[in-house]
Amino acid sequence: MPEARVVPNEITYSAAISACEKGGQWQLALNLLSLMPEARLVPNEITYNAAISACEKGGQWQLALNLLSLMPEARVVPNEITYSAAISACEKGGQWQLALNLLSLMPEARVVPNEITYSAAISACEKGGQWQLALSLLSLMPEARVVPNEITYSDAISACEKGGQWQLALNLLSRMPEARVVPNEISYNAAISACEKGGQWQLALNLLSRMPEARVVPNEISYNAAIGACSKGGQWELALDLFGLMAKHELVPNMITYNAVLDAAFDKRQGCALFNEARSLGMYPRLLQKGESSLELHDLSCGAGVHAVRWWLAEVIPRLLIAGTERPARLIIITGWGKSRKEWSTSDMQATVIQLLCELKLQSWIDDTNQGRVIIDARPLETSALRPLYPPSGLI
Repeated sequence: MPEARVVPNEITYSAAISACEKGGQWQLALNLLSLMPEARLVPNEITYNAAISACEKGGQWQLALNLLSLMPEARVVPNEITYSAAISACEKGGQWQLALNLLSLMPEARVVPNEITYSAAISACEKGGQWQLALSLLSLMPEARVVPNEITYSDAISACEKGGQWQLALNLLSRMPEARVVPNEISYNAAISACEKGGQWQLALNLLSRMPEARVVPNEISYNAAIGACSKGGQWELALDLFGLMAKHELVPNMITYNAVLDAAFDKRQGCALFNEARSLGMYPRLLQKGESSLELHDLSCGAGVHAVRWWLAEVIPRLLIAGTERPARLIIITGWGKSRKEWSTSDMQATVIQLLCELKLQSWIDDTNQGRVIIDARPLETSALRPLYPPSGLI
């Protein structure tokens, strides 16, 4: 602009910072904000809001809070957009205490919270596992003359789901119509997931069946949660039926879908076909990423893990035992341990693997130097004994 002899003003900078925010360029947004005093321009609330939103989208909650703290010194008054963006930044950063602290400071700063502010705070509580606080905030909204919307309710239902409160999740969903709020797929998905975690497969299927009637189209997440509920409830045939229905509704199964259905069919004939299908579609790209003598199970559920171990022993390991090649002395199964396992994988993969190896009469132990690895003694292994392991005989 200077080359064209056009002098940038506050509006120009605000627009440029907002463009950086939308493009995920938080560093550029902050750089532009820092250049304004040099250009003898005073940032206003729009400029600060755009910069704080840029930090929020970039996962920089500390920088977002720092900008908010600088505003009074710059004689710029924060508004509800400023606070909402800062609370959202805390939410994305897993800082639910800071999010609630900001919400509590708003009346003192003479800023009235709106539905976006409350939604961000409730979402922060949900991510922090604070379902009681999420429900408390939802109950305070009418008193603050703020009308909850579908986002607010969905976040509150998700908080109940994560807290294992399936009854409360269903109660919230049932209250939405009387509050003149229309449930969407996120509301239903969160409620179905709550039923899954609570072992209520019948209720999960009931919710899934009610979605079309409510003019809500089930998506992959809806089916994944329902299949997971059937799996946990021992309803393997229903899980397979739901998996089959996805193709009919033009929904593409993902890794979570295959993990859920393989948990249901881990000891069924159909499970072998499903695992092979998942592999051929590239659902588990990390299985052999450390070489054929190691099996990586981090992305798999326990049911998928059982199929993976049998497949690996029957189809991959025999290639390493061919006469004339250097045989490995030991094989490694990487199960993960503690925090290295995915959040959704609540079962003990390592115990499942060790139990399977014990049933197969293979000598194994947990690695002393890495608790997330199971070692198999490969010296006594024979190809003729491994080949029949997959698909295993005797499956229903």
